[in-house]
Amino acid sequence: MWLSSPGSAALSLLRLHVPEAHQVFGGVLQTVTDIPQRVWLKNAAGEVIDEAMSCREGNAFLITCHGGPGVRLAVEEELAQAGLSQTAANLYGECTFVSRTLTLLQLARGPAAVRMVLEAAKETESLRNLLSSPEQIRPQLAESESFRYLFSPPRIQLWGPVNAGKSSLLNKLCGQPLAAVGDEPGLTRDVIEGRLEHQGFELRLFDAPGHWVGGVGVDAEAQALAREWRGEADLVLELTPPGAAPELPNSLVVASRADAAGADGVSTQRPETLEALKSRLVEHFFGRLAALPPSRRFLLHPDLRNNLERLGEERLNADQFRRYWLD
Repeated sequence: MWLSSPGSAALSLLRLHVPEAHQVFGGVLQTVTDIPQRVWLKNAAGEVIDEAMSCREGNAFLITCHGGPGVRLAVEEELAQAGLSQTAANLYGECTFVSRTLTLLQLARGPAAVRMVLEAAKETESLRNLLSSPEQIRPQLAESESFRYLFSPPRIQLWGPVNAGKSSLLNKLCGQPLAAVGDEPGLTRDVIEGRLEHQGFELRLFDAPGHWVGGVGVDAEAQALAREWRGEADLVLELTPPGAAPELPNSLVVASRADAAGADGVSTQRPETLEALKSRLVEHFFGRLAALPPSRRFLLHPDLRNNLERLGEERLNADQFRRYWLD
């Protein structure tokens, strides 16, 4: 059965009850376990239908594929050739923890976020256990607080003096020439956004005009814009080129233009420093959440978290909560 309606999202979720996994999709489901993994769905002719995520759920498979009409039709044709029939599911009419958690798939950004949503949807028993230990509600909400970045990637502001290497670093990290680069100071006059995926997580990077003393006119306006965007960032990545010192409290300081082999910091000429910086950023935002077992990071749905907070503050009683999330 499809658990999402056609055209409702970039992703579609399929629950597949099949007695013999080798009968469908070229047998790719035979190696699937209860841990979500990437699979290539194939038709009877061996042609690839779609790249998907799949995991076992009891005697069934959960498959997350792309939600376009062409992919859905190809999947349905393959299932029909295998002699399988469709059953209907009204996902949005079911007031259950599982179905409500799965609605987050259409918002998940990156393979790691998809995997965590699929894992979370299997933790109904963990939710029941949490309700029997209300003193654990607040700690579990706190330790999974960074859940929001799975659906709204964190904003990272590149900051530093002119010619600190911000634009070059943005281009290298994102793998495309987004910002103009050169020796002339002040080439960047606007805020430029780039995105990258690392270890399955998505990050948003913003390059902005470098700061320097004496800017007037357009330069002063550009620096004011940079300060405004810095105030909205989830993290400021402050680049300090050789001879410069960090200026901002609570920023993540990185020595830039560290071109010499063995030098600390980041260099666009040394790929290993770029990879290390990406890993450092992912760890900053997602490390604590990723380190938790699924039984302690299943509180992903904003409504669920809100209801648990209300429950803890006695603004919602346990019976009301169970009817909404567990019935």
